[in-house]
Amino acid sequence: MNNQLNRLRELAIPLPIPPSYRQQAKMYALQYLNPNVQKRIYVQTLGLLAVDGYLRLLGFSTDLSKPQRWNAGCRLWSEANELELPGLGFLQCVVIGEGEEKVILTPKSTRVGLDFRVGLGYVFVEIADSEKTATLIGFLPGSELMDGEGEMEIAVATLKSVDDLIDFLSEREGLEVDELTQEFAVRKITYLQDWLNHIYEGEWEPCVRDLQAITCQRKFQLAERVLIVQLTVSENQDGSMFVRVIVQGENDYLPIGLQVSVPDESAIYTERVEEVADMIAIPLELNQGEEFWLELSIQGESVREYFVA
Repeated sequence: MNNQLNRLRELAIPLPIPPSYRQQAKMYALQYLNPNVQKRIYVQTLGLLAVDGYLRLLGFSTDLSKPQRWNAGCRLWSEANELELPGLGFLQCVVIGEGEEKVILTPKSTRVGLDFRVGLGYVFVEIADSEKTATLIGFLPGSELMDGEGEMEIAVATLKSVDDLIDFLSEREGLEVDELTQEFAVRKITYLQDWLNHIYEGEWEPCVRDLQAITCQRKFQLAERVLIVQLTVSENQDGSMFVRVIVQGENDYLPIGLQVSVPDESAIYTERVEEVADMIAIPLELNQGEEFWLELSIQGESVREYFVA
């Protein structure tokens, strides 16, 4: 059993919990009067939002937009932990404690959704004590859960992996998950929408802000040179996002041979320093929720940052 559990945790997916998730979860939990219920709903909502963000990054359609979904008065019969995948059914998000090996599913946690449509199964999510990381531990198909109204004990080691969850959903949706979205699913991601909402986390620091745009910057050391990368972000009227990437040397010109790359639809766009230059600038037009990365490379060294518009 321990080997099974170790293998499952090796395949688990850690995901950052951005401040916007914590704010949304807190606002929703405050609708409940009991402090113990507030805490439980808060943590469950963090798990739900983490699973939702992960599946959307992989290209699955999800829906958390129904007004009654965020109205505590409409949710007396459930634990507010279901995620709708339109056309497929509902996934239940079950939060477990760090290192927990057994989970008790209550009748409320096994409800199948707001309108009682098909229950796809259960995703088990571990929330770190810091509330900054959610780890997707495993998956239990709904077909493997025994019918009944009482509590059910589930051994974490018996769960299927998150990879099995993706295969399970892909088969039902006929979706192929490409390598780029698989890569995003396991990396630390910076959400640019947070910057527009005055939320900053990690090593990116705001340096310029006006009514239309925010510029954040970060320093990178590469091949014994310090490079400053700035991203200027603004939102267009149609909801799309304009991002301007600027790369400069800290105190001097950019080193010859430096390459700056970003994805360009199905290809990669790269600018290379071939002669004396003090700046590289790359404009990007992105749809809301679109993922992209920025890579700096020189002399065999490289660093890559991941973003969601």
